[in-house]
Amino acid sequence: MNFADALNGTEILAPVLVFLAFSLQRWKSGMRDAWREEAEAYKARAERLDAEVAKLLSEVRALRKENAELREEITELLNRTT
Repeated sequence: MNFADALNGTEILAPVLVFLAFSLQRWKSGMRDAWREEAEAYKARAERLDAEVAKLLSEVRALRKENAELREEITELLNRTT
């Protein structure tokens, strides 16, 4: 193999390698962006669920308090009649 053949091979191989390098870089950045979007979506969902859980806990506490008050009233009413 002489120098001219090697040069012809490099002329073909170099652009292919550059194309592959740019393609790989673009694929990696695309994957990184996709994962970032997914992470942000999960974070937003987690924050919404956290707020919903806090609201539900508040409602449960209010219902428990109301339940305790109603039990006391029932006990008082039952004690009056006996």
